Amino acid sequence: MGHKPSKITKQWADSPFSLLETPRKRLGITDPKKASGAVNAATEMALVHNFIIRILNCIYLQAPNVKLEEDIKDFAIFMYAWCILIHEHHSNEENLFFPWLEEYVGVPKYMEKNVEQHHAFAPGMEKFENYVKAVKEGKEGFDAEKVRSLIDNFGPILTQHLKEEIESLEELDKFGDKVDWVKWNKRVSDHAVKTAEKEHEIPVALTNMDFTFETPIHDSVWPPFPWFVQIMFRWLYLPKHKGAWRFSCCDWYGIPKELEFV
Repeated sequence: MGHKPSKITKQWADSPFSLLETPRKRLGITDPKKASGAVNAATEMALVHNFIIRILNCIYLQAPNVKLEEDIKDFAIFMYAWCILIHEHHSNEENLFFPWLEEYVGVPKYMEKNVEQHHAFAPGMEKFENYVKAVKEGKEGFDAEKVRSLIDNFGPILTQHLKEEIESLEELDKFGDKVDWVKWNKRVSDHAVKTAEKEHEIPVALTNMDFTFETPIHDSVWPPFPWFVQIMFRWLYLPKHKGAWRFSCCDWYGIPKELEFV
């Protein structure tokens, strides 16, 4: 596991669910300091949403080729880690990140449309999570076709929501300086890093972030934590379930690698 990107020669984690182009890239802004607060916030949320999508793609693409008992155990942990990640992400949005924005703009429930979208894909995602837990606990056998079928049920709704949420954040530009974007971004980033679940959430996020995405546009702000924190994460949190992170699309340094089971 090193720093040099490997050559990607087969299908990768940018499909079947499409990654999001960031607002900064779309607007041709190469320096975050020259973008509005709303554009920067929407961009950094898009970067987060993209590693959520990459992991889902990793699961979908590799499931058919997971056959051996040890691989199934690791793959179940990988899928379970994604479930934890997305639960934490949406819980933080509903309980903290969105209410903080609504306090700034002075409009209660302004972000409610995005919360309602969470409810739209929740039933399908719950079925997927229940199945993943059953496989992980040895209560049900692994079935790749079932994994894909469950994802087909909620994946399109989820990924459409992830796209539309970026648009909602960017639209907050109309409130001008009512939103202290620097303070909001710092609160969001600090809370997300400090409260992240360490055994599964941090490793699965770190190994699917793709620090090279749309480079060099985001180099000054991505990844959203200092280099020494990355080292701490790699030393402390990745080794326990290192077999599970074989299914990730990036190495332990956030650099894209081949999908091993495609």
